[in-house]
Amino acid sequence: MVEKVRIKKILRGDRSAGEALVSENYQRLYRFLRHLTGNFATAEDLTQAAFVKAWEAMPNFRCECRISTWLHKIAYFEYTHWLRDQREVSPLHSANEIVDLRADDGFKIVLFTQTLNQLSPELRETFLLFYIQDLSILEAAAVLDIPIGTIKSRLHTARQRLRELLTETYNPAPNIPETLPVLL
Repeated sequence: MVEKVRIKKILRGDRSAGEALVSENYQRLYRFLRHLTGNFATAEDLTQAAFVKAWEAMPNFRCECRISTWLHKIAYFEYTHWLRDQREVSPLHSANEIVDLRADDGFKIVLFTQTLNQLSPELRETFLLFYIQDLSILEAAAVLDIPIGTIKSRLHTARQRLRELLTETYNPAPNIPETLPVLL
């Protein structure tokens, strides 16, 4: 009910309601897109594009899900379109945008991020939505537009694959828990 009121306020031109919506959701969408793209500037561009699309589509929002879920779906849509438009070869000057992993706060974060990037895009997207973005299984299914069972299966496979990759590559402690801690 609160979300319906907020949407009505925004549609009536209430600037503060719109600013609150953006400020409450910008960082989460940006973080999601940064993990997907691996590029800060691209993530920022896609986040802004997602909010523009949301503003355009706001009159059609039916409040069947949380606003944050709806925004994640729009952001994911923007990401898939960006991904489709990417070329196989990047220009040499784009090497300046490669993230210096030494700047991160700790080896575990770097280790986990590198391992997460080894997952297939489908597994990584699902894992990020559920564990990093804190969406429910139902919300992640809505964002990715796939059945709940597929989300559960992907999460299980992602956890299993992460466990294998961490064991093979980095030889961590022998018992990695079924539910990995959120390190990002």
